[in-house]
Amino acid sequence: MSDILEDICAGRGREGDVEILEAMGKAIADGSLCALGGSAPNPVLSTIRYFREEYDAHIRDHRCPAGVCKALISYSIDAEKCTGCGVCVKVCATKAISGEKKKAHVIDKDKCTRCGACIQSCKFDAIHVK
Repeated sequence: MSDILEDICAGRGREGDVEILEAMGKAIADGSLCALGGSAPNPVLSTIRYFREEYDAHIRDHRCPAGVCKALISYSIDAEKCTGCGVCVKVCATKAISGEKKKAHVIDKDKCTRCGACIQSCKFDAIHVK
């Protein structure tokens, strides 16, 4: 179950993974010899039951609606809000942000590690997660 969940969060989820998780969870619960084992799959089964659309977004759309799965998000700079102050450039450890002073900056998505340092440093709310 853990491997399938990791694949889903990493953008490698496949159609049918949710059904496999449900079948595995039921098999674990039914085959367990103790209460702890019988309840072990409950967190996964509960998230599937109440947040199925989140699983579908991860698998079908390669998108994380909550914005927490690093493999499924990207950062962008709103050119209208960016003042070109350069603070984000300074805090970016991978030098993924570039731009001239006092002009809108851009993020190189191939270099960006999605650490969030730029968002925290931007006083103009110009950096967004998609």
